[in-house]
Amino acid sequence: LKFYFCATKCGIMKKGLHLFLFVFACQMAMAQLNVIGDNFIYSKGTDIFVKQEINLQAADSKVFLREEAQLMQDDNVQNTGAGFISLFQEGTSNEFTYNYWSAPVSDASTGTNGNVGFKNTQISYPTVDLSLPTPPTSTDLTTTNGNVVMLPVNENNGISDDANIGGSALRIAGRWLYTYDSGGNIISGNAYSGWSRFNSSTDVARTGYGFTMKGVREISGGSLNYNGGQRYDFRGRANNGTIQVGVGDDNGTLAGNPYPSALDLKRFLEVNSPTTGTRRIDPWVEFWESQVETDHNLVSYLGGYARYVPLGFSQTAGVYDNNGTYLEPIFRRTDNDGNIITSSAQLAGGGTATGPPGDQTSFGANDIDGKRRYAAIGQGFFISRTNTTVPLTSSSFYQEATPNLSTGTPSPVVAGDYATFNNSMRVFQRENTTSSIFKSAVNPSGSGSAVTRQIPKMTINVVPGGLYARPLKLIFSNNTTQEYDYAWESPVSGRVPTDAYIKIGANGEYGLSSQAFDENMTIPLGVQVATTFTSPIDVEFEIASMINFDPANVYLHDIETGTYHDIKSGNKTLLIAPGHYKDRFEITFKDTSGTLSNDSFEPTNFDVVQNNRNKELTVLNPDLQDVAIISLYDLSGRQIFSTKPESTKDSYSFDTATLSNAIYIVKITTFSGNEKSVKVNISN
Repeated sequence: LKFYFCATKCGIMKKGLHLFLFVFACQMAMAQLNVIGDNFIYSKGTDIFVKQEINLQAADSKVFLREEAQLMQDDNVQNTGAGFISLFQEGTSNEFTYNYWSAPVSDASTGTNGNVGFKNTQISYPTVDLSLPTPPTSTDLTTTNGNVVMLPVNENNGISDDANIGGSALRIAGRWLYTYDSGGNIISGNAYSGWSRFNSSTDVARTGYGFTMKGVREISGGSLNYNGGQRYDFRGRANNGTIQVGVGDDNGTLAGNPYPSALDLKRFLEVNSPTTGTRRIDPWVEFWESQVETDHNLVSYLGGYARYVPLGFSQTAGVYDNNGTYLEPIFRRTDNDGNIITSSAQLAGGGTATGPPGDQTSFGANDIDGKRRYAAIGQGFFISRTNTTVPLTSSSFYQEATPNLSTGTPSPVVAGDYATFNNSMRVFQRENTTSSIFKSAVNPSGSGSAVTRQIPKMTINVVPGGLYARPLKLIFSNNTTQEYDYAWESPVSGRVPTDAYIKIGANGEYGLSSQAFDENMTIPLGVQVATTFTSPIDVEFEIASMINFDPANVYLHDIETGTYHDIKSGNKTLLIAPGHYKDRFEITFKDTSGTLSNDSFEPTNFDVVQNNRNKELTVLNPDLQDVAIISLYDLSGRQIFSTKPESTKDSYSFDTATLSNAIYIVKITTFSGNEKSVKVNISN
């Protein structure tokens, strides 16, 4: 149902005439929108559609968008006037954690029409009159605002406002406001590694470009604008039409949704990185993901870049065949207090953890089709263009250049090529917990609709040393092959010296791969353990999720030892020495050896002897096998001790005088991954 507010032109001219739009289930459409003088339009939760331009004639001509009301436009025209639209967005509450922003409005005070860029002085915060007999309990529907105080660069921590008219202002730490523009337009000379500061009141961020800003801590006594995330009020002229963002060759640019409506990233990538023809950027966008930080030191950041990948652009009856997918970043395993969690398999004394359920039909927030397909209002993200093959070195991964990428047109303004935003990418999409949520915004107000069809997929986490997890996502689609499929696959992001990847081709290192499923197929995995380790480390392999996918078996095949590990039944931890293993591991769905190993292979030429009189445990190694680690556990799985022998010997002895009388388990692991577990009765 469309509600046509007026057929040709809408003008609000009579002083004191306030038009309130409380439209929920329908769309308000008009050919042109004019607000004249001290008048305003107020929209609560509706989609306002304007075919032509918006003219907010005077400085006090206003449009208020509340409760996720959004503004859509059709024609590629310049909006005019000195008035402003006002809309809310919520960022993270933590003063140490970054949000990536992109302004939906331009500076309306310049006297120039159209998209003229954004100043940080256009960020404000909603206020309420707490002196009223019945003061508001939230700022959801307010129209009043307060001016932000931008703290100098020597002050690190932002502080929330108290939302009271005339009360304590919102304080933003200008120290952390930066833009990243690889197209050659540097805001100021005060920059590092390509980042330039955006903390001066005169700095202008060009339309379509993003900026970083850290959150704030709550003011003493609380604030109506601080409910799991700080609320900001963006005010200015609505951006509209074709917007271009420069991206340098073999570089990236912090861009973002430039409109006062949601942005369909699948459509954005189809326009800028189509399956056929000339491409401007790589076929994915990146979001900064992080846990709540505890300080400003870079070394303590718990975050990385995740990717939305479109999974092609094919359509049926004008509707995309899928919603794309989201590849989580490499991430440290931590608990709610930020403490690093070690491997569950290690804590179980070498036993296996419970495997994931097959064919999960519930839509978990961590693995759902279309997650973050729609960029919310104000959402910033990175785009990139890889024009040169990245060679494989000791400190980098191999990545082929994006095929058919334009060569770029160097100029004094944009030393690279353009990515284009246009109105065809704009959609009315309320925020929800999956497909459209501002990064770090908590408890989005919209509900959103559930994705009804899931592409078969499996995510395998590789966890080195129990410190962080590298997610490797496998998509199974009959439209793809075991070779590289454009816009369906993505190289690993944030490669680190100890890491894992899906191998495509001779050297390709990918975090997302897609192919048609065949139970006879093999999927090569690469694993690298940094040479900074002086001895082998535990590397755990776990199936994190299986969505609409339930094969009879999933094995981790160790080609070097000829061993098949059943990882569908539970996690598998291997002791892996430093080195880069490109051809040792693969995922299979059949055990073709006839000798399946699920922690059951036991070398026979080890013996364990407990001499209770001498209070000494001895491990005999008559064949001088290369022993990597010897561990002792009690029957509850608690590790008593673990040691890595410095050399190969025919026996190893350990003092048991301090141990309680009980039955224990001795576990011996070789460098080849073979294991033997023996029960011993220690009685001192």
